[in-house]
Amino acid sequence: MSGLGEWDQDATANGPSSPNSTTSAIAPAIASADLDAAMRDSVRDALRKRLNALAVLAVDAQLDDGTLAGLRATADEAAHAAMLAGGELDGPADEPQLYYPNVLEFVTHHLAPMYRRPLTGTGTTWCPEWWRHAEAIARLEALWRSWEHLRLDPATGTSVWFRDHADHHMAVLLSANGPFKGCKPDGHAERLEPLPLKPPPDGLFDGG
Repeated sequence: MSGLGEWDQDATANGPSSPNSTTSAIAPAIASADLDAAMRDSVRDALRKRLNALAVLAVDAQLDDGTLAGLRATADEAAHAAMLAGGELDGPADEPQLYYPNVLEFVTHHLAPMYRRPLTGTGTTWCPEWWRHAEAIARLEALWRSWEHLRLDPATGTSVWFRDHADHHMAVLLSANGPFKGCKPDGHAERLEPLPLKPPPDGLFDGG
C-alpha cells in the first residue's frame, strides 16, 4: 500500500490498528484544539482517509492467494455455464427490423407500384380504398408479413414469396368475383354482403 504518507509509515511500523483505537487517540486532540471550522473539516477529512486506509489494509489481509483463486474459479464457471446454455455474455442477438412498419406502407410503396394491371375493359378489379374490405386487409397483411420474413433469404426468398403467397392472394384480390367486386379504379362501392349465417342448434358446440 503506498500514497498514504505518514499514515503508511505508521501502519508499517506498528501494524494495522483498529478504527476504534485510532479514533480514541485522535478525538481528544480535536476536541481540545481551538480550531476554526476550516481546520476542523481538514482534520475530519484526514481522519476519514485514515479509516479508509485501515479498512483497505484489513480487506487485503483477508484476500490471500487461495481466496482470490477461488473467486476467479467461480467467475469462470459462471461464464462457462452461460455459454453452454446458449446465451452470449453480451445478450441475445437483435431481432430483424421490419422494412415496412405496417401493411399500409407495404401496399403503398411496394405492392401497388410493382403490380401493374389493366383495370378497365378486363375482368381484373381493384379498389383504391382496399382498407374498407376486411378480406383484403387480411390477405394484404399476410402478404406483408410473409414478405418481411422471406426477404431475409437472399437466395430463393423472393421466388418463394411470389409462388406461395403473392401469386395466390393477388389472383383472389384482383379477381372479378373477389372481395373488390363492384369497385372501380376510381372509387369504392360496397356491393357485397357478408356470407349468410343461421344459428346452430343449441348445444352443438358445447363441451369443447
